[in-house]
Amino acid sequence: MGETLPNGKRFMSMRMKFVGFMLITGVAVLLLALTVIPLSLRIFEKNHNKLERVEARLDEYISDFAAYVAEKKVTSDDTEAVVAWTRRHRSVYLTVFSGSGDHFGAAGGELWEGGELPDMDPFFDELISSEGSVSSSPGTEGNMYVVLFADGIHSVALVDYSLSTGMDAVIIWGVLLSILLFFSILLLYYHNQTRAIVALSRKVEAVSDGDLTAAIGSNRGDEIGMLACDVDAMRDTILRKMAEEQQAWQANSDLLTSMTHDIRTPLTTLLGYMELLSADSESLTPEQKEYIRVCTAKVEQIKGLSDKLFLYFWAFNRVEPETEMETVEAGLLFEQLLADYIPALEAEGLHVVTDLAALASGDSLRIRADSIRRVTDNIVDNLVKYAHRDHPVTVEAVRTDTALTVHVSNGIAERSDKTSSTRIGVKTCVNMMKTMNGSFEIKTEGGRFTASLTLPLHKTR
Repeated sequence: MGETLPNGKRFMSMRMKFVGFMLITGVAVLLLALTVIPLSLRIFEKNHNKLERVEARLDEYISDFAAYVAEKKVTSDDTEAVVAWTRRHRSVYLTVFSGSGDHFGAAGGELWEGGELPDMDPFFDELISSEGSVSSSPGTEGNMYVVLFADGIHSVALVDYSLSTGMDAVIIWGVLLSILLFFSILLLYYHNQTRAIVALSRKVEAVSDGDLTAAIGSNRGDEIGMLACDVDAMRDTILRKMAEEQQAWQANSDLLTSMTHDIRTPLTTLLGYMELLSADSESLTPEQKEYIRVCTAKVEQIKGLSDKLFLYFWAFNRVEPETEMETVEAGLLFEQLLADYIPALEAEGLHVVTDLAALASGDSLRIRADSIRRVTDNIVDNLVKYAHRDHPVTVEAVRTDTALTVHVSNGIAERSDKTSSTRIGVKTCVNMMKTMNGSFEIKTEGGRFTASLTLPLHKTR
C-alpha cells in the first residue's frame, strides 16, 4: 500500500477500498436513518392525533362494534364474542361494563378481566339504537359509550392503540429501507467494480487476438489498475520484440537477396563460358571435354544449392513478398500455366488430363505471379520425380461462391525414392499461398497423390 503505479496513481488494494466504502456507507446510512425515522415518527404522530381523525376512528370502531353486537345478539357477559371482535381490530382496547358493576376487557384477541379500570375520559351521553346505529348528543366527547346488548344497554370504553402500532410500523419500515439502501449502494459499488473488470477483460482479449495498436490504460490505483499497467508493459515488450524480429527478418531477407545476386551473377557468367567452350567441342581433347562437363555440373550444383537456400528461407521465415498483388482472370492464368507445363510433362512420359469446366467467365484472382510460378514449379518437379508413367495426371478446377480450388492428382510410382525428400517444397508452397490469402494442401491416399491450391475469388464489382 502506498506504492505508485506506472499510471501515477497511489496503490490501494481493492480489499481496503471495499472495507472503507462499507464503513463510510454504513455510517452515512445510519445517520440518515437516525434523522429520517424520528422525523417520520413526528409527522406520523402529528397527523395521526388530529382531533377529527381520532374521532373518525372511534366512531368507526363503535359503529362497527354496535353493528356486530346487534348482528350476533351478543350479551354483556359474552366474553368470547367480544374477544372475537377485538381479533378483527387489533389496535383497540375494549372494556364492557355490566349493570351490576362487573367489567371485563379485551384487546388483540385476548381477554382482560378484573383489576383497576383503565384511565378513561368521563362518561358521555351516547345512545345506541336497536338497529345498531350510533346516536350521539351534540357536544359530547370522550371514549365512553353505551351499547344496546341482547340483555340491555351497557357502557363500553374504547382505547385506540393504533398510534403505537403505527409508530412501530414506521420504525420497522425505516430500518428495512435503511438496510435496503445500504445493500443497494453496495450492489452499485460491486457493479462498478465488475464493469471495470469486464472492460479490462475485453481489452486484454483484443490484445490476445493480435490488436496491439491501442494501449489498455487505466486511471485506477488498485489491482485492476496494476493489471492494466502490467498488460500495457507486456504489450510494449511484445511490440519491441516484434520490431526487433522484423529487423532480423529484414536483415535475413537482405542477406538472401544479396547472396542470390552475388552468387547467381558469376554462376550465370561461368555457365555462359562453359557453353561457349562446349560449343567448340571439335578442338577440345577428351580430357578437356571432361573438365568442362565436371565444371558445368558443379556450377549447376551450386545453383541448385542457392535455390534450396531460398526454399529453406521461405519455409522457416516469414518473408514479406517483394512483388505486389495483381488481378488476373482465372481461366487465362491456368490455361497459360498448363500450356507451359504440359509439353514438359509429356516429354517426361506423363499424360495430362484437364477439366477446367468449373471456371466461370469473368472469375478473377488476386495473385503474385512469381509466387504462383514457384508453387506450380514445385508441383511439376514432384510429378517428374514421383508420378507413375502409366497413370494420367489430372488437373481439375472446383469453384464455390467465394473460392477457386485446383486439384492436381496422379498415381505414385513404386520406384519413387522418397528418402531424400525434406518436404521443404511443401512448406514453401504453404507459406507462398498464405501471402495471397490462399492455401496449399497435399494428400496421399490409395496410391494417389493430390495437391490442392485454393485462392479466394476477387469481386471486381
